[in-house]
Amino acid sequence: MEYQKKEIKLTNALSFWRHFDKEERVLFYNPLNEELIIGAKRLKTFAKGESYKNYLYVFSSRTFFESVKDQKWAGFGNETIAFEYYLVEKNGKQTLYYFKDLVEIENLEIKSYEHSYKISTNDYEEWKELFANVYHAISSKKVNKVVISREVEIKCDTLVNIESVLKNLLEKNQNSFIFAYFNKGKTFLGATPEILVQKEKDNIISFALAGTILRNDKDDELQKTILLNDRKNRCEHQIVLDKIMDVMKQFIKEVIVDETKILTLKNIHHLQTRIYGKGNSTLSEWVTRLHPTPALGGSPAHKALEIITSYEKHERGLYASPIGIINENGDGIFVAGIRSALIHGNIVFAYTGGGIVDKSECEEEYTETNNKLKTIIESL
Repeated sequence: MEYQKKEIKLTNALSFWRHFDKEERVLFYNPLNEELIIGAKRLKTFAKGESYKNYLYVFSSRTFFESVKDQKWAGFGNETIAFEYYLVEKNGKQTLYYFKDLVEIENLEIKSYEHSYKISTNDYEEWKELFANVYHAISSKKVNKVVISREVEIKCDTLVNIESVLKNLLEKNQNSFIFAYFNKGKTFLGATPEILVQKEKDNIISFALAGTILRNDKDDELQKTILLNDRKNRCEHQIVLDKIMDVMKQFIKEVIVDETKILTLKNIHHLQTRIYGKGNSTLSEWVTRLHPTPALGGSPAHKALEIITSYEKHERGLYASPIGIINENGDGIFVAGIRSALIHGNIVFAYTGGGIVDKSECEEEYTETNNKLKTIIESL
C-alpha cells in the first residue's frame, strides 16, 4: 500500500503540527530547496539496513554518544521512523500525504507569543573549570581540539507554546535547517546551519563548518574579512576540513574541496567549506563514518570524546547529534542538532558550545556560546 495525496491550503503549515498535538511528530525545513516536511503519528520503525521503499520519508536521529542515562532524553534518538501523515510544503504548494485515512486539517491562526522567562543557570565558574581541563589537554598535546558545551536551563512563567517557537525559528533563521521532534510530552528543536552529510543519488556532500565571528551592524563586510583572515579560526576550520577529507578519501576516488566561504546567519558568521565526490554507500553508513566531526567533538575524535565524557556534567542527548530526513530511494540529508533545546512544559534546556584550540581564550569562548544561544532565546 502506498501513500495517497491531496492538495491543501493552510495559512500556516504549523496548523498541521497542532492538529496532531497528542501524537509523535517531526518537522524538518531544508533552506537549500525551501522545502518544509512535517510528519505525524508513527507508522513504522525500521531495522538497520531495512529498505525505505514505499515510505515517503523517514526521520532518523542518533544520540551524540551511543547511550544516554539522563531520563529527560528517554525516547529520543537512535531510531528511524516513518509517519502515517506528512505535510510537504514546497514552491508555494502544500500536499497532504496519508497512508490510510484522510484527515481534515483545520486552518488555525498561529500566533507569536513572547514568553516571560528567567535563565536559571549561572555556569561561568563551571565553564572556567571545564575550559581549564580541556586547555590543559590541548597544551600537553593530547588533543588538537575539543568541542565543549553548556546546558542552560530557562524557566518560563507559562507552558512553552511550541508552535510559536517554531514559527519564530522559521521566520528568523532563513539560512538554517529548522528541526523539531515531539515525543512523550517533550520537544527537541532548533535551527542549525551545519550539514553533516547529504546524498543525492551517488553524490556525497559534506561541509566543514567551524570558525565564528559576531555580526556587526556598522561594518558587517569587515567582520567577514576579519574571520576569513583570522589565524585561530582558520586553524580550527582546517582541523574539521582535514578530518572530513580523510574520511571521504577512504571511500571516494576523487574528493573535491571548494573554496572556503562565509555562511551568514542572523547573529553570527561562520567559515564553511563544501567537500564532495561520488560514492555508493548508504546515507546511514556515511553518518556513521563522519559523526562526530571535529566541529562537534574534537580531534583526534576518540581522545576528545573521552575528555568530554570526563568533564562535561550534562548529557548531550540529541544535542550536536545527527538528525536527518531520508526519502524512499535512500537520498536525503543529515544535519547536526546544534542551536537547539529540549522543551518540557515550562522548562527549556538550551544547548550551546564551542571548539577549543591552542589559541582559544576562556571568556571569549563563553561569549561566543552566548551569541549562539540567541537562536533559542530569540525564539521564545
